[in-house]
Amino acid sequence: MSSLQTKIKSGSRMINAENPIEVVNIGRPGDPTQILVYKGKIYIYNSAGQTLIDGGYVSARAIKAAAVTAEKLSLGAKKFIHNIVWTATDYNTCSWSAGVIKFADGTTDNTSSGNTGNITQKTYIYYNGTSTLQKTTSYSSAISNSNIPLAIVEPVVDTDAKCIITSFVNVGTTIDGDLIITGKIQSVDTKTYFDLNNKRIIMNDGSNNRVLIGDLGSGQYGMKISKATYDVITTSAKNLIFTTVVANQYKTHVKGSFTFTANNQVRTVSHGLSYTPSYIAYEKNSGYSYYNFRQGGQDYINSSILSFTSNNGDIVSYLIFKDSGA
Repeated sequence: MSSLQTKIKSGSRMINAENPIEVVNIGRPGDPTQILVYKGKIYIYNSAGQTLIDGGYVSARAIKAAAVTAEKLSLGAKKFIHNIVWTATDYNTCSWSAGVIKFADGTTDNTSSGNTGNITQKTYIYYNGTSTLQKTTSYSSAISNSNIPLAIVEPVVDTDAKCIITSFVNVGTTIDGDLIITGKIQSVDTKTYFDLNNKRIIMNDGSNNRVLIGDLGSGQYGMKISKATYDVITTSAKNLIFTTVVANQYKTHVKGSFTFTANNQVRTVSHGLSYTPSYIAYEKNSGYSYYNFRQGGQDYINSSILSFTSNNGDIVSYLIFKDSGA
């Protein structure tokens, strides 16, 4: 160069009057290169020839041991643990306990309990340096130098189920039942399932819940099976074909007897039920000492009355039954 600038002010650049040099190699003769400038990039090596800076990328050996400590990192880069407990409240709400976040630099921060409220889409829960955990539906907002993501909460379609919680740092090593498909183990069509939260198994025939095993309600445990077209969870006992709580067996609604005083006499009893019930009738004919079951053609029953036709001196006794639960 005909002229050499020996000092360049910070922020300025060399004048363009001289032809540029493609390579600058700096070092002691006979020793490994220490600094190499090539095509606008800088390369720096130690005395053993090991790379410290490779075209702008800083090697780990270029950083002094213990020079970068946890307190010098941004919040989002710090390692941490916490004891916050997450709870799936219902199908679209997650709550969390108060807790403590402990960082690798030895500092701690207390966080308050809270909840998501009713969410409609995937929601991120994150710590931003305050005691109140924040929520957002934006992934990029939860992940930053000033934020630490703690959990993802997803609502589910089944309103009887629980929302899905994915925690980035879990407390303990036990798998909670609520982490298995929101508290349920269910079939692909979701109609037959083991409801962990309500302690029961439901089996569906494709249209209605037909079998219920476990908690039957009112503190009773057992099994119920409904008739076709009836929902075993909501139907009354009269529409069950089996139950371990109250069997759908005959229960006496009313009983009585008639003594007939004329031939072909008709006697009637109003049973007060809104449906046609079952009944048993037996008679002792005049002049006999034993009873026989009545023949069906001699009697008539509907949703209001039961009537008998018999002769003078005959005695007819009856039992009218009501359906269990009716």
